[in-house]
Amino acid sequence: MLALAILGAGCMQYQAQPQTAGTTSPAGATITVTATSLGNILTDAQGKTLYYFARDTPSSGMSTCYGQCAALWPVFSANTIVVSPPLVSSDFSSITRTDGTTQTTYRGWPLYYFQSDSGTGSVNGEGITGNWFVIRPDETVMVAQRDTLGTYLTDTMGNTLYFFGKDTNGVSACTGACLAKWPAFSVKTVSAPSILNPSDFGSLARPDGINQTTYRGRPLYYFVNDTKPGDANGEGFLNVWYVANITGTVPALPATPAPAATTTMQTMAPATTAATPSSMSSGGY
Repeated sequence: MLALAILGAGCMQYQAQPQTAGTTSPAGATITVTATSLGNILTDAQGKTLYYFARDTPSSGMSTCYGQCAALWPVFSANTIVVSPPLVSSDFSSITRTDGTTQTTYRGWPLYYFQSDSGTGSVNGEGITGNWFVIRPDETVMVAQRDTLGTYLTDTMGNTLYFFGKDTNGVSACTGACLAKWPAFSVKTVSAPSILNPSDFGSLARPDGINQTTYRGRPLYYFVNDTKPGDANGEGFLNVWYVANITGTVPALPATPAPAATTTMQTMAPATTAATPSSMSSGGY
């Protein structure tokens, strides 16, 4: 978990934005949608903002925020979920924390308050330390954060998104068998945390008819060997596949070895060699 000292520093450095808030909730609602300076977001019945923590792994049944972190970011827990459109009750569940208390989740993400919020629609916790964010019901892209991977893009359920190192700006080099292993990520409209610039997202029309979502010109993909939210099994695959870091960069492609010089030799039977990942999948998949 991110160092608690950094959490505190982030709280001092963040500048809150002006708010224009309004809450519409059905009678008896425990979670509702409130209009704020950041758009329509999830709040409790009193309009107090709910957040997710990018260092949590959705649908894992666990929270990574305890101790001093939990003092700054108190958990949200509702015994009964009552919502109205656009919210759907099946998107909500709960986990049991290590101290035995329960915490409500949304699409698998544990929900929190921010201690320094006050009043309806206050969003002072947005973007603190680069890993705390409000939740929009129409969100299509989210971010996750891991020590070994940095901050990277996911879908709303926390499934990892990837870049292909062989792609060029606005052009996908992954087709056929490659696309079967690395399905294209596609959403009609991008709604994402404020740490991301909306203008960095776009789309490309693939020959197969899919409008693939792009980030900073790079097409976005899933990996079929990721079986649950938080998996990142495609990271570094064949040195050409990488999680979609919010910087939009990937390592340089491995250098292609120069062809060996030819020499005249006595003809011999060709040697057999074991297949390697690169020889089995020279296309990068």
